[in-house]
Amino acid sequence: MDIQAGLRDKLRFIERHYEAASAPFRETKRKIDAGEDPFEPAPFDAETATDFRPPFLEEWQEANESLNIEGHVAIDLVRAALREHLSSFINLSGDPLTASGKNWLRLYRKHFLETHGIDWEEGPVPIDELEEVSLERNDVERCGDRFGMARRLTKDRELGLPVSRFVDEIEKQVFQVSGELWPGRIEVTDSGLKEAIRRVETLCEFLRFETVQKPLTVV
Repeated sequence: MDIQAGLRDKLRFIERHYEAASAPFRETKRKIDAGEDPFEPAPFDAETATDFRPPFLEEWQEANESLNIEGHVAIDLVRAALREHLSSFINLSGDPLTASGKNWLRLYRKHFLETHGIDWEEGPVPIDELEEVSLERNDVERCGDRFGMARRLTKDRELGLPVSRFVDEIEKQVFQVSGELWPGRIEVTDSGLKEAIRRVETLCEFLRFETVQKPLTVV
C-alpha cells in the first residue's frame, strides 16, 4: 500500500479545492482594486464629499475575510491529512501508537524516536514550523474576535513560537518594529497554504526514507 501516494493525492485535491473555492473572493477584490464593473467608484468631489473611506470598502473586507475562511478550512484539511498519514504509517509498520496526551504531534514525534530511532529534530522541517500547522486549527476554533470573523493566536502561541507564518503581514511588521506582543490575526494566504503543504510533504518523505534506512527496533 503506497500511503505516500495517498497523501500526495489528498494534498493535491486540497490545493485544487482551495483554488476553486477562493476564486470568487479573489476576483471580487481584484475588481474593486481595479475599479471594474460592478465596482466602478462614483466621481469624487472633495468639496462635497462626506465619506472619505475607499469605495466599496465593506465589500472588499468581506471578500477578504471569506478568502481567509477558505484558507482556514484548507489548512485544517492539511493538518488532518498529516495526522491520518502518520497513523497509517505506524499501523502498517505493526507498531501502533500507545501513548496518550493532548498534543498528538508530539506523541508521534516521541513514537518515531523511541520505536524507529528517528529524531524529527534532525529532519528537514523545524519542529516549530510543524507545530504551526498543527496548532493553527486550535487557535481558529478557540480565539475568535468578539466582533467579526477574525481569529487570533492564543497567548501561549504568541509567547512560545517565533512570529507565525500564518499571521497577518501588516500586524507581523508592526510587531517586529515595536517588539510588543499581542495575539496576531491569523491569515492563511495562498502562499501560506502552499508552505504548509510543503512542510507536510517534506516531513513525510523524510520519515519514509529514514524508516527504510533504520529497521524497526522496539525499545
